Amino acid sequence: AVSLSQQSQVIDKMNQKMASEPYFDSAKVDQIKQAISNGSYKVDPDKLAANMMRFENDLNDS
Repeated sequence: AVSLSQQSQVIDKMNQKMASEPYFDSAKVDQIKQAISNGSYKVDPDKLAANMMRFENDLNDS
């Protein structure tokens, strides 16, 4: 019998969720890449921290 670790099960659930989500916006990705390249991309540290916490909570809730 094959046994998956809890972490593997969480990753599998995340993969399933991502597969059901709409695909990414390639135009937005290109826009962000260009902003990074020319130095105009700015990171909002509060928004970044909030998103990291939400991601961590999603991992723990799965």
